[in-house]
Amino acid sequence: MSSIQTRPPLLSISSAASVVLHAGFVIAGVATTLIGPILPILIGRWTLSDQRAGLFFTAQFCGSMAGVSSIRWLIARGYRQTFVCGFILIAAGVAGLNLASYAACLGATFVFGCGLGQALSTANLWVAEIAKARRVAALSILNLQWGIGAIACSLLVMLAQRHAATSLLLYALAACSALAALILAGMNMEPEETEEAEEEPKPGLQTGISQRSALSLGALFFLYVGSENSVAGWVASLTKRMNSDSGDLWALAPMFFWGGLIAGRALVPMLPLRWRERKLLASGLILAAAGICFLLRAKTFAGVAISVTAAGLGLAAIYPILVAWMVKAFGERSRRIGAIMFALAGLGAAVMPWFVGLTSTGTGSLRAGLLVPLAGCLAMFVLIATMREPLFSESRPPDFNNPLVP
Repeated sequence: MSSIQTRPPLLSISSAASVVLHAGFVIAGVATTLIGPILPILIGRWTLSDQRAGLFFTAQFCGSMAGVSSIRWLIARGYRQTFVCGFILIAAGVAGLNLASYAACLGATFVFGCGLGQALSTANLWVAEIAKARRVAALSILNLQWGIGAIACSLLVMLAQRHAATSLLLYALAACSALAALILAGMNMEPEETEEAEEEPKPGLQTGISQRSALSLGALFFLYVGSENSVAGWVASLTKRMNSDSGDLWALAPMFFWGGLIAGRALVPMLPLRWRERKLLASGLILAAAGICFLLRAKTFAGVAISVTAAGLGLAAIYPILVAWMVKAFGERSRRIGAIMFALAGLGAAVMPWFVGLTSTGTGSLRAGLLVPLAGCLAMFVLIATMREPLFSESRPPDFNNPLVP
């Protein structure tokens, strides 16, 4: 058998499709983090209580869970159909935020959340399958685009608010997403068969952990994603209510959180190999808790920016390490177990930000509401301290290019 094969270059199924998909990931990054910066606008539109406003986060992440659950059925019909469906739902939902009804906007939020669940998960799977030997580099580049969108979102909302063009921004984002769907609809997205052997999955270092630790791991997924979205989702509203001299800079507050998170994920892999994962998690949670504590006392925009940047840096390593722990603990079963863990993560994102709003409404103080993510960080610290299996003390650094890492 000939050992020489004509192998297409990386992502050669369509270089244009790759470009469109990466651009679409920037749009998806904006859409994922959109509710936080525009929440004060939505609150003002209908004079919402924080409890009712928090339902926007619940709607988005319930939609995301629904989108993820449909992936297996959609991919069976082809990657192209899945991408087109995801980006169309994003377009329809983001445009729907201009609707005059509160209930209709909640529905629109669910719709674009569903599209995000489909598009983000499918894109990671597609790139992982196409890139093969260069998978790590390709996935790293793809997820960088999401980060660019997440950071840009706050700036875009601030500029739109400054020029009374929020509706125009939403329609523009919807148009870009619809354009991505239209272009991808005309492209061949299906992977070509090659004779290159896939890497055999490495078995986990331990294929079973105690039931208590398994439950703790699930709780960590719930608490981490819930805490992350609680801080990022409500910091713009807190900043706007401080009556400081920040003007319309309040919309930029979430940008500092996402900037800290992304910078942290870039820096953590540079730590010495002897830096243990448990120690890294504990240190990060202490920094995140300190950042939230300073946020609760912040009186100026600069104070908010410094606080949420610290919180983002502290939280940066947690999710990748949790994914690594899950794979090490369950080995080949991690795909099935992962569905449960990621569902718990989505549930945390749906419930905890809403609970911030509920607490804020009940106490009359959003600062009191933000005690919820602080409690989440403290609870995570306790859970990590009680997980005693040897695999949770390994010093191997986490794989920040894992396709499961957002």
